[in-house]
Amino acid sequence: MPKNQFYTHCLMNAEEALEVALKVANQAIFSKKGRKLADIEVLILRGSWQGQNYDDIAETHDYTSQHIKNEGSELWKLLSEVLGEKVRKTNFRTALERWRSQHSAEVPQPPQPDEGKKNADFVGREEAIAHLNTLVGSQNAKTIGIYGKGGVGKTTLAHQYFKTQRLEYLELQVGMDAQCITSVERWIKFQLREYFKVEKLEDNFDMLLEQLRCKLQNQKIGVLIDNIETALDENGKLNKPHRDYVELLSRVLIHPTVKSITLITSRARLNEAKLTLIKPYPLPGLDEEAWQEFFSRFEINTHSSALSSIHKAYGGNALAMKVLHNLIQSDYDGDLEAYWQDNQEFLLKGEIKDLIASQFDRLLEFDIKAYKLLCRLGLYPYQNIPQIPYIGLSCLLWDLSKEEQRQAIESLQRSCLVEYKKEKREDIPKFWENELFLHFPKKQGWMLGFENLQSQGKLVAFQPAGYWLHPMIQAEAIARLKSSEESIDKIMTLIKQQIDVMVADDKKLQNFLTGVYQKQQALFSKLPYKSALIRALYLALALKISWYLSVEIDNKISEAAADAHSMDIILAIDYEITFDLASALGYILNFLLPLDPTSPFSELKTTELDNIDFALEIVSGIDRSLDPKLDIKPELRRSLQDIKNQLPDEVDFIWMVRQLISIDKPELITSEPNLKLVSLKKLKKHHLPKVREGIEKLETWFQAKGEAWLQQLSDVMSSIPRKNISDSWQFSPQQKQKLRQYYDANRLLVDCLNSSGDVSDKTRSHIEDTLLLPIAEIEKRTPRD
Repeated sequence: MPKNQFYTHCLMNAEEALEVALKVANQAIFSKKGRKLADIEVLILRGSWQGQNYDDIAETHDYTSQHIKNEGSELWKLLSEVLGEKVRKTNFRTALERWRSQHSAEVPQPPQPDEGKKNADFVGREEAIAHLNTLVGSQNAKTIGIYGKGGVGKTTLAHQYFKTQRLEYLELQVGMDAQCITSVERWIKFQLREYFKVEKLEDNFDMLLEQLRCKLQNQKIGVLIDNIETALDENGKLNKPHRDYVELLSRVLIHPTVKSITLITSRARLNEAKLTLIKPYPLPGLDEEAWQEFFSRFEINTHSSALSSIHKAYGGNALAMKVLHNLIQSDYDGDLEAYWQDNQEFLLKGEIKDLIASQFDRLLEFDIKAYKLLCRLGLYPYQNIPQIPYIGLSCLLWDLSKEEQRQAIESLQRSCLVEYKKEKREDIPKFWENELFLHFPKKQGWMLGFENLQSQGKLVAFQPAGYWLHPMIQAEAIARLKSSEESIDKIMTLIKQQIDVMVADDKKLQNFLTGVYQKQQALFSKLPYKSALIRALYLALALKISWYLSVEIDNKISEAAADAHSMDIILAIDYEITFDLASALGYILNFLLPLDPTSPFSELKTTELDNIDFALEIVSGIDRSLDPKLDIKPELRRSLQDIKNQLPDEVDFIWMVRQLISIDKPELITSEPNLKLVSLKKLKKHHLPKVREGIEKLETWFQAKGEAWLQQLSDVMSSIPRKNISDSWQFSPQQKQKLRQYYDANRLLVDCLNSSGDVSDKTRSHIEDTLLLPIAEIEKRTPRD
């Protein structure tokens, strides 16, 4: 084909032919990639069409020659892919004409809104389009920041939004290379000259901004600023060399007089004081229905349970969806189930892996502290604990000060590489009939509590707020962590040290941990499970019985929240019989300690309840402690059995009746929120003669022998004076909060040990052996280098 084929075939001049060629290139690229030519690609095509070499193009537009050469090479690769033949600088005209003649006799027009819905690459974003319309229409937003993880579909959404609005738009591609970020000044000059046809451009940057603002005041047009995160620092601010972006946005694009609508895409949130008028829109992953629709378009069988699993594993990521459909079609003939069976353990593939790797690389370059935190976060088993509390992130930053820790966490959160979930809450009706209630502590991360609404109690379950990593991000984090200079053993040891340091300087908390350790040593023989379990029990009891935790979380929630959550670490240490052990010992201590007038828990003993009410509840704990599965010391077992044998026969029957009546007639329960008991006095008034007779026999026995019985039980339960325990459990609000954090951090540490196969036996044994011990005892057991 002659070199001037565009001229003769279309009967147009050179400039018109160039415009047609650019439109053909745009259409070809859009049909395969869903985007238009970038500004720099237009410059290269225009210059090449006019016979310029790379040096001429670079000089004309204030670029370096090498940058233009690099971009030119990528452009010819792109055109080769979309045109289906080898394209070079010397043959691109004929290649474009060949593609044009094969696909249409006319230059294709951009798709209209109804056509956009048929675009196979765009599904499931109707709600997002509507939300953007609301921000623009109802809230008069001039500029919107679309934030989200890489590959979630931010740029695709922006393109589609402008198409649905039938808006022409200018595109500023910031670039993915921090060393080659697009100059705002050059971009403005290009748009003024090429789009607005301004012949005389101002030399001064301020005047250029004014020229652009005047044009945008007279014409409704879209502006897309793509991938601005490349120009941001770790605090979400524009780096010094790129402050012109702030001026462009603040003085032009968010100015109230312009008619333009600007969309900004970024993986990290902008954090500029001058840009607070930018409306944020966090873009989530696509829902499962969108994935189903997309795969169905390519004749992939979506009637498979694997679809839900794949969608969940990739978090609805749009790029993952597009990449996977090619693999499923080409390698598995559209069989979704077969693909997932072979690949569910290998989440990172091809473009997805490259994309995520680039996000990690950028963080490594600009914020090494946040990068290290991200890699270390890969240690946590998110399948067990849905959200990681703030203290869990802090424990991974042993090499930073408190302020540096805060900055690293905030930086990572802005990057969208770590997720943050708000508190979740569920109602549990008829909890006494619900199996979920009986085993709720095993549902990791959830807590139980009661809400009092209009004098009626309602059981609720909730997950506290916290952080988590998407599985794809976690996979990359773990891979990088294992390939780093930080060994898993070293990291686990440093986390343990960071946790212990949290309470090292607090004498009261150290005394408490010492008392707990002495209790464990005094009461229990060599157990078939880990001795740290016993220490965890006492720590859990301290959190539970004080019931401050529930108030700090939500003033509507009672101590029952602490009750469930405080069993969590015990279950993590041993999943078989430890809940029985914890419940048995907890019952005895929970109702024995309030009877000690020197105990800080004596205030739980209200005027509504007598000692006999507490004693009846203690019996249940004694029965559970005598379970053969619990390997307590033989002398302790004999003593508890003797104590149980002293009770009248009616005690078990009366205890069962009281449990039933508290469910059937909750209005009889004591007003004390932490002791949900029905007093025996009330029970006598509201029950059958046989029950009243049994209660009277128990009262007669208790009046004669009850105090001695309680004292004997107290002596058996402790070889340490109870006053020592009481003193060490009188915590200030600050100490209670610190103890809560200490508990949560140890809970995470235990889960890391349970889930990691990369921890050596030596390190694992040392961590388990020193878990929840006072500093003095840890130092005795720490091997010297």
